[in-house]
Formats: sequence, structure tokens, C-alpha cells
Amino acid sequence: MSGFDVRLADAHRSRALVFFATLTMALLLVAAILVSRTMAGTSASAAAPETGGLDPAGAALMAEAAEAALTLDDMVMAEHAVFANCIDCPVLMAAEVTVRSGQTFASVLAEAGASRIDAARAIAALDPIYPARSLRAGQSLNLFFERDPLQRISADEESGLTLTGISFRPDQERTLTVARTADGQYRTREAVMTVEREIVRARGEISSSLYAAALNAGATDRIVTDMALVLGHAVDFRTIRYGDTFDIVFERYTNRAGEVIRTGRILYMTFEGRGRPLEYFRYEAPDGDIGYYTAEGESAARLLMKMPINGARISSQFGMRFHPIRRTNRPHNGTDFAAPTGTPIYAAGSGTVERADWFGTFGNYIRIRHANGYQTAYAHLNGFARGIRAGTRVTQGQTIGYVGTTGASTGPHLHYEVHLNGRPLNPMSLDLPTGRRLESNELNVFRAERDRIIALRDQAPAAREEEPQPVLVAERSEERRVSAGSGASARP
Repeated sequence: MSGFDVRLADAHRSRALVFFATLTMALLLVAAILVSRTMAGTSASAAAPETGGLDPAGAALMAEAAEAALTLDDMVMAEHAVFANCIDCPVLMAAEVTVRSGQTFASVLAEAGASRIDAARAIAALDPIYPARSLRAGQSLNLFFERDPLQRISADEESGLTLTGISFRPDQERTLTVARTADGQYRTREAVMTVEREIVRARGEISSSLYAAALNAGATDRIVTDMALVLGHAVDFRTIRYGDTFDIVFERYTNRAGEVIRTGRILYMTFEGRGRPLEYFRYEAPDGDIGYYTAEGESAARLLMKMPINGARISSQFGMRFHPIRRTNRPHNGTDFAAPTGTPIYAAGSGTVERADWFGTFGNYIRIRHANGYQTAYAHLNGFARGIRAGTRVTQGQTIGYVGTTGASTGPHLHYEVHLNGRPLNPMSLDLPTGRRLESNELNVFRAERDRIIALRDQAPAAREEEPQPVLVAERSEERRVSAGSGASARP
């Protein structure tokens, strides 16, 4: 044997070729960026309008970079490497900022060092795709600046920085970049991630809670919440027991790597507990109304939900009780649901908000007027959802506030009341008729959609594949024997 391994040599040669090919592509990319910057600076006026001030080569480069999933950070870092030994070149700086509550787009850019003019132009360029008012607290922004090291900053030149770019992701599927052009204007590009839609199925048996069992079967928080909102019309979640079963068919969107980006609509659901089995199909009526219906075309929705909250337990029933603060027996005109502070509270039905403010011992309080003389009230809230105020129209299942312990309260909970023409009712004993029943020609359209969903259900793969159980191939037992007097061990 000579000691020379041909396969090992081939492996080393392959790694070397991959390394040099990658290095060559990186150098070509940096060179193309510099060429595009130079051409944009010398011939901006001759650039085609559709490229936003960039020459065709630069526009093509941007398209190739987007296709290759290169980020603005990658290109800035590449320029940093080229300018490292440059004396007169502008200094490139990057900053990542997080929007705070109460900040506007203009105030964020100004605080980071952008001039008023640059900030206004960048916001105007971004507005057709992402209006400035859409910016929310917690949004992360990548800001890029340029400063000429030879420039002397006077008191009226603000920070002396030039805003060259903004990059951020408004949602999981989009990336927005705002870049400065050679003429001092800004252009916006939107990169949309390619996602694939698939129909998956999550089903199982409840051993602890519906929430935990559904997540274990491959559902998400959003899917469980949407399912609970539909079942909340007919199911008292206190009655859920070990062995109850569920089945959910829903949309899921994945990227090219197979990673789940988000979930979509629930198409089908069933729940079988102690009462009558429930089965619902999603149906969009010709008039645009979307709802869930039984196989016979009866709507799952009712005028009011029994439980306008998920993941809560009943801590106090409707009726006479001993008040824990006033220490007297008195009527309790609602139902209390104990839940962690911040848990979302939903509108039990569609209607108009009559009041949303502080109301004595009720603390933060919301009252909604519904059809047919019904009213619902929600007390001890930690806070109100955005836009909830007197006169606001709300829809059933819409988040209106969050669990708290304001007012006369001994702990975080929702106090929920239902009134009919001013008379309090027990929310847990309401038996309201369904909102809609499909008839005649519309029922035939629904049946066709129902059959289509059943076919999808029967073909849908599991949302979470079961992990294969380890298979015991062979089992061997060994016995250690110690010979007398020697202390040595022997194996048979």
C-alpha cells in the first residue's frame, strides 16, 4: 500500500474548487455593484424611467440579487470590504432600530440621524407600498447612512449623514427596501417570498386540553383560536373531557425550504365530546358572507357566544354569591373567567360599542348593544384593543380588550354579563337560535362546496407526521462472572 488515498484527494480537490468558485462569484458581485454605482452617478439623467434612476445593468443586478436571496446588509458589507482602504470614499454605516410606542416614521428616521428632507423623500417613496401610518411599535428597521469623511458639519447641517437605504420586513412574506438614487431621490422595491399552499389535517384525542392536543397534532395558535371561536357558539369548554376527539383541515403556506410561514383558513372541523357531535364546513356565500355550516346547511354562528375568551376557567358563576371584597351575599349578574393578564377578549356578537371607559368598581369596562334587545358587558379589563371606543361597530369574534384586574378585583379575570331588555341572563345557559340556514338554490351550491372539502379532507396529509417508534432488532444480555480469588472478570 502506498498510503495515497484517491478518494480523499478527490474530496480535497472538490472542496478547493467550491471555495474558489464561491470567492470568484463574490468578487464579481462586488465589482458589479461598484460599476452600477459609478454608472448611476455619472449617467443618472440617462437612466430609463422604469429602473428608478439605475442603469439597466444595475437593475438587472438588483433582480439577480433578489433572486439569490441577497439582503441589503450583504451588499453593504461587500462595499465596506472594498472601501476599507479608501481615504476619500464615503463612510457607510448601518443601524438597526426598533420602533417604540408613540413614534412615527419621521421621528424614527430623525432620531437615527437622517435629515428632514431625506426622511420626507424616503417616506414618500415608500408610501404607495407601505403607508407611514402602518408603522407599528415593535417593528424592526435596518437603516443605512453615508458620510463623507472630508465633510465639515456645521450647526445647521443636522447630523451630516445621508440616508442611503431602509430595509425591513412588514410581514413574514415581504421585504421592503428604500434606496437613494444618484439624483438624491428614493425608490422602493418589494421582494415577495415564494410560498406554496398546501391543505393539511390535524386530528387527535384530547388528553389534557383541546389547545395542547391540537398543537401536538400540528395546528398553530391561530388555528386553535379560530376553531375555538366557531365551537364557542355550541360548546361549553368546561365539559371537554379526556378522550374527546377533534379533526381540523386547514391551509398552510411554506417556503422553498419547506418551513411553515403562516397558516390560512380552516376549511373543515369536527368535535366529538359528551354532547352531539359537531361538524362544520367553511362556505362563502354569493353575497360575500363567510361562515361555517353543518352538512345540512345550518350556520354554526349564533347571536352571542357563550364564552368570549379562550383558555380560561370559570371562577365564579351567575347568581347569588358571597362577595370576596364587600364580604356580603349579593347577586352576581355575570360569569367570571379567570385567565392571565393580557389574554384577548372577543366581542360575543356583532353590534355597536355603547361605552369603553372606566366604570367605577368595574374598572376598565366595555358594553356592546346587539340586535333583538341584547347587550353584553366586559369588566376589569387591563386595556382596550386599538380603535375600541363608544360608537365603534364590532363583529363577532373581534378582539375588543384584554384581561386585567382593574376596579374591585382580587385577581386577573373577565367579568362577563348578558342582558336582554335590561334584565340580566346567565351567559352559560343561553340557547339562542342559529343565525342563518341555507335554502333552495344556495343550498345546492353549498353541497357542492361541502363535497369538494370532503374530498380535500380525505386526501390531506397529516399536519405533523408521527415520529417513527424505535424498533427493537435484537436484545442481548451479558453476565459478568468473577473467578474466585483472582478478582478478574470473564464473559461467556
